[in-house]
Amino acid sequence: MFTFTLLLSLWARILLPVLLPAAPVPPVNAATPTDALVVEKFNNEQLTWSAHRRLTWEDFKGQPDEENKHHALTAANLAVNAKCKDNQYTYIVNCVFLPEQSWTKNKHSEKLLIHEQLHFDLTEVHARQLRRDLQQLDCKRIKTDLNAVVANAFKNWKAEQDHFDQASRHGVDKQEQQVWAAGIAKRLQQLESYQ
Repeated sequence: MFTFTLLLSLWARILLPVLLPAAPVPPVNAATPTDALVVEKFNNEQLTWSAHRRLTWEDFKGQPDEENKHHALTAANLAVNAKCKDNQYTYIVNCVFLPEQSWTKNKHSEKLLIHEQLHFDLTEVHARQLRRDLQQLDCKRIKTDLNAVVANAFKNWKAEQDHFDQASRHGVDKQEQQVWAAGIAKRLQQLESYQ
């Protein structure tokens, strides 16, 4: 199972109020990781996606929802910071995992952990797509187009996460999950220049 929130910088929050989560979420440090082997921790609550560091059950620190029929929940975010200063357009998109909001009822299932990792990997696919799309903007277009670009990315991300869960039956359909795993890996490779 997967849950998501869209984090935006203070500047983007003013521009995009309809995309705010219901509850306030602390802002992400927009620093870019300098060592790909190290997963940055933001506010000790967020892990940045890395090809070199996979999730472990120790990363799932949230309290399981006993009323939820699913066995695990991965909480991830697309953290966006876009701005223009002195007519210079910059943006950063981070794909982050939220340990305190992620939980599992079964810390012994490797199959379940793989499914949850695929949710996080799929979030990175959408982060890379958003980086690619934001690259097309500039200071002249940011006021008119940023809202649509981010809203479209958010909509597509949510829809694909839901489709992945439905198609793989939350990881129960092993063959379908393998198809998704191969597709996600291929897309990550195709979008490698937007890492």
